[in-house]
Amino acid sequence: MELKIEQSNDADIFIYAKMEPGETNKMLFSKVEWLNIQSDFSKITELQQNGDKLWLIRDSRVDGLLTVQSLSWDKELSLWGINEPQRYMLSNYQGWVVNNFPSESDMFLAVVDSVGGFIDMTDEKAKPHLPGLLKILSENGYHVENRINPKVGQQTKLKGYTSYHIDVSKPKQEVVGSKLEATVVTLPEGIIIALTCPITILKTGQMNVMKDPVTQVSDGISYERDYLLEKYPDLKEGTDFYPNIKLKTIINYISATSLKPEEYWAKLQKVDEDIKDPILSETMNDPVLSPSGHSYEKKSIETWMKKKQLDLPTVSNIIPIPDPMTQQNIRGKHLVPNKNLMLFIKAWPAFYEDQEFKLAITLSTNLLS
Repeated sequence: MELKIEQSNDADIFIYAKMEPGETNKMLFSKVEWLNIQSDFSKITELQQNGDKLWLIRDSRVDGLLTVQSLSWDKELSLWGINEPQRYMLSNYQGWVVNNFPSESDMFLAVVDSVGGFIDMTDEKAKPHLPGLLKILSENGYHVENRINPKVGQQTKLKGYTSYHIDVSKPKQEVVGSKLEATVVTLPEGIIIALTCPITILKTGQMNVMKDPVTQVSDGISYERDYLLEKYPDLKEGTDFYPNIKLKTIINYISATSLKPEEYWAKLQKVDEDIKDPILSETMNDPVLSPSGHSYEKKSIETWMKKKQLDLPTVSNIIPIPDPMTQQNIRGKHLVPNKNLMLFIKAWPAFYEDQEFKLAITLSTNLLS
């Protein structure tokens, strides 16, 4: 992975080589995980409290432009969220402008024409303008101190737009499905993030979906069981973390790509049922996890528990309150926000509709062939 840098009086501007958006997000989430395990929590706390962006800048996949990608802390969901990438173009008439339109679209070309064309970032004339870009980014919430500052390896002796190489290799892009399988599926970023373990990303550099997700009581985030216990061997199930049955079931359904398209679609329909609250049979908006490992809509399970409490003798504080699914006693236990499931539910409708459309096309093609 190549890295470019332009020295300025303000700061160093690190510019990564071209990467896919998903690959860039892996690097950003890996940085978050790294900050989380530092003994000094001041940086991660500052980012979360201020809602600041953690960001990096790379060569755009549109030749000659630069793309800025970032994460920021969603206080409402208590999750790191992916912000919309911003593509910056150095125009001839107006300096740096944002042009996020598809590169082959009329709108993209209209923006280019309106600013007198643009200067390719490989052009010598572009170099003096890089500090100006840093100023614009700072004004838009991309503060220099919050950029990813990679570990730099060998440095060349070139001046100006100096080339570097960092000491880590590109993480491999996971592909769900293969040529031997009947159904090939590319999961959208929102679903991938919901179904992957941040410890796994840091450990392996890959965003593989979890096999046995468990949710930590302290933060409501799901992790691969083995990796969590490897990192924190003293954690106890039922106290420090809960199994996440719905998330595990969803992963099993979505990973069943060896099936024929119509069989895979039947699995996805089961997912559509699994994201419903088992008490009200409605899609959950604010899922919480019971110690039993089952998930419920927060208001639904709280209402259930209050009703059960009212049904008990007033003198009793020790009679069990049963979990709706397992009858396990959940009196005095924490209901943990199921953040990964919430993220999945938000990303699910678009993916579900896309797969339904693809199935219709596949079946129509088969009928005509």
